[in-house]
Amino acid sequence: MLDFIKENSFIIAQIFGFLAMTVAISMYQFNKHRKVMLLMVLCALLWCCHYTFLGLFTPVAMNFLGAVKNFIFSFKESKQIESKTIPIIFLILSVASTILTWKDAWSVLPLIASVFAIVAQWQTNVKWLRILTIPVCVCWFIYNINNQSWAGTANEVFVFISIIIALVRNNSPKKTK
Repeated sequence: MLDFIKENSFIIAQIFGFLAMTVAISMYQFNKHRKVMLLMVLCALLWCCHYTFLGLFTPVAMNFLGAVKNFIFSFKESKQIESKTIPIIFLILSVASTILTWKDAWSVLPLIASVFAIVAQWQTNVKWLRILTIPVCVCWFIYNINNQSWAGTANEVFVFISIIIALVRNNSPKKTK
C-alpha cells in the first residue's frame, strides 16, 4: 500500500486538490460569514492533504493554521470573539511556520497569502472578505505554477472568477417586480 501511495503521490495530491477546489469555488457564493468560514476550514484541510502529497510543507503549515484560524474566525460574526490579538497571534504563527518549513524563496508567497487571508477573514463584511482574498489568489497562483500544483493553479483561477461573480451579483441593484 505504501508503494502505491509513493508511486501515485502526485495523482493523489491532485485529487485532494480538485476536491478542495470544489469547496473553494462554492464557498464564496454564500452570504453568511460563519458558513463561508466553516467551508474554508474544510477547504484548508483538503489543501493540507494536497500539499503533503506534493512534499511542500510551508503550504501544509499555512493551510493547517488557516483551518484553525477559520474555525476561530467563524465565531467573530456572533461577537463571541472580539480580541484584536487573535489575528496578530495568527500572523506571528504564520511567520514562525514559514521559517520552520522554509524550502526556497518561493516559500514567501504562501506567507504573503496567509497575511492577506488573516486580514480578509477577520472582516465580518463578506464583501471585504472577498475583495481582500484577491491578493491571496494571486500569491497562491504564482506559487502553485512554480511547484506544479495544477489543482492549486486551477483553483486560484476558479476562486478568482467566483469572487468576481459574487462581487458583481451581490452589488447589482435588486430587480423589483
